[in-house]
Amino acid sequence: MKRIDDKIKEIEKKDKTSRWLYYVIIAGVIGFIYFASTTRKEIGLKNVEISDLKITQSKIYKDLDSVNNQTQKLYNDLKNSLRPEEYWKHIKNDNTVEGYIGYITNDWGINKEPYIPNAIAAVKSNNAIGLNGWLFVGSKKNDGIYKSRTDIIEVIYRKGSNGNIATSEPQVGDIVRLKNTRNRITYKRKDKVGRRNHSNDQGFRNKTKAVVVDVYKETGNTNFNVKIWYY
Repeated sequence: MKRIDDKIKEIEKKDKTSRWLYYVIIAGVIGFIYFASTTRKEIGLKNVEISDLKITQSKIYKDLDSVNNQTQKLYNDLKNSLRPEEYWKHIKNDNTVEGYIGYITNDWGINKEPYIPNAIAAVKSNNAIGLNGWLFVGSKKNDGIYKSRTDIIEVIYRKGSNGNIATSEPQVGDIVRLKNTRNRITYKRKDKVGRRNHSNDQGFRNKTKAVVVDVYKETGNTNFNVKIWYY
């Protein structure tokens, strides 16, 4: 499995590198335009026109564009070398909550659609390696209206949804991210959230993600809790 791990790490590295090279290219072109414009004014060449064609034909533009194209090609070759079934097999064999969440939420261009339901089911099965517990996330009135505590979590993935779901009512299968700057305590029972003697030893860590596997509205009040698997 080391070869697959290395591929995944290289994809992440190439993805970051490509973004930085894009910024370098833009900065280089802007710098070239500024330099050419300034030079034109200083030497008084009124008839010299700085066109898009001249910019794209400049050596600095071609050099930067060549580097970016090479990096993008390497990135695409590496990405395409990791077949969807091979990627899923690796994640399944690893069988960690963190791995499944990364698989569901990453955007490398690898076709994962056939296996997304399997990844969600694997976490909900309670057999994946990770931590679980109950967490208060908002309130839900008797009329069914949910109000999120926006300083606790945000929903970042829901299968089939492309809208603004960040503060929507969490659903089973959602991927959520902790927004706090500190760890959040989780609890062993849905009806004991907030009671220290029922807290888990390890809480939900800052800026990490989790899968919602159950939801619960407390009896007698509006507290809305979710059970999450996290890492």
